[in-house]
Amino acid sequence: MPDGSAVGSSSRRPGRARPTVRALGKRLAEALLTGAGVERLALRRHRARTLVLAYHNVVPAGERPCGDRSLHLPQAAFAAQLDALAATHEVVSLAAFDQAPRGDRPRAVITIDDAYRGAVTAGVGELVARGLPATVFVAPGLFGTSTWWDRLAEPAGGAVPPAVRAAALAAHQGRGPSVMAAFGLGAMSLPEWAGIASEEEVRAAATAPGITLGAHTWSHANLAALEPEDLAAELERPLRWLRGLGARAVPWLAYPYGLTSANVAKATASNGYAGAFRIEGGWIPVDAGELARRHEFPRYNVPSGLSLRGFRLRSAGLL
Repeated sequence: MPDGSAVGSSSRRPGRARPTVRALGKRLAEALLTGAGVERLALRRHRARTLVLAYHNVVPAGERPCGDRSLHLPQAAFAAQLDALAATHEVVSLAAFDQAPRGDRPRAVITIDDAYRGAVTAGVGELVARGLPATVFVAPGLFGTSTWWDRLAEPAGGAVPPAVRAAALAAHQGRGPSVMAAFGLGAMSLPEWAGIASEEEVRAAATAPGITLGAHTWSHANLAALEPEDLAAELERPLRWLRGLGARAVPWLAYPYGLTSANVAKATASNGYAGAFRIEGGWIPVDAGELARRHEFPRYNVPSGLSLRGFRLRSAGLL
């Protein structure tokens, strides 16, 4: 799930809406930039750097997005983005993150948060079909459940009300049972693909070529709001679970909601994680080997609704 400022920020409505002047201007700017060769120049400028992409769910073909719709990317759009990325970047696994670049193209790492059922089935299928590696960050305590942000998203707008979001992340520490005890289960009826996959489904996805698993804490809590004892448990338990998977697991963490702090980053390093990611930012700094930065690395969150031209420009380091 994206950082606290982005959760439920989408205002898109179901059905076909007439594009606004701002949207039309954005499309025109994207078309001009891709057609003017600016994209190629930007890619050349970033050729020694790495971009880590963060996805959430993939909506199987023929299904309609629901829940927090900014997180649920249609399968066709995901496939088109993978093709565009493979054409311009060297797509590498998270395990190869520290290796020196081999060519003259920027590197990209594909990550997927939460282990939604749609992502580990339709999404993994698209990755495997193209021979592209990816890491799925899992919170084992969520296996087989549905998320509070999808349950509490308003059906009309596909977003979590700001006041609910703020209380969920602060007063309820981002913990699903506590949030839903306070606000109810919501009016949203979620299909199977919009729920979190079972442990068996996640383990099966990890047997696919190029797919590895990382940690998204144990229960997807807001680590920055936890007491030290709870913080330790949220970091230690998923790492123990991952160690049982052998080479299919990598000791990396994605911070739930993108929320962290200096103390959280220090605890993450102390628990043996090789590195950790926020959900916002962009390109990895050139000094990627600096230990203090490895547990606060940026990613680019890919929202649903982004045009293919917009994706290409952003993955080139523009806009």
